[in-house]
Amino acid sequence: MAIEGSSFFGKSSSAGDKVLVSFQETSQVELYVTSWCPYCRQAIDFFRSRGIYYVVYDIERDDNAAHRKNELDPRKGVPFAVINGIKIHGFSEEAYLKALNQH
Repeated sequence: MAIEGSSFFGKSSSAGDKVLVSFQETSQVELYVTSWCPYCRQAIDFFRSRGIYYVVYDIERDDNAAHRKNELDPRKGVPFAVINGIKIHGFSEEAYLKALNQH
């Protein structure tokens, strides 16, 4: 069960026949976190401050999310993000931005 999310404020604009869509509208972001983890808070703040839609799963409160996280990433530790199908262990703005641009 997702414990929180953020609505996105994506922007689009038309240029002739082309429609340009920002990554906020098209990216898929899942975060696996714990409530006490400072890096998890940084990850949440990263997406929230940029208006990027995300879904957060607290692996200590949600057994299904913990199981899913372990299947995706058997290593211990959070945050763990899946951004556009790219798995990222830990908090890294650079890795997040790179994954956000992979759609």
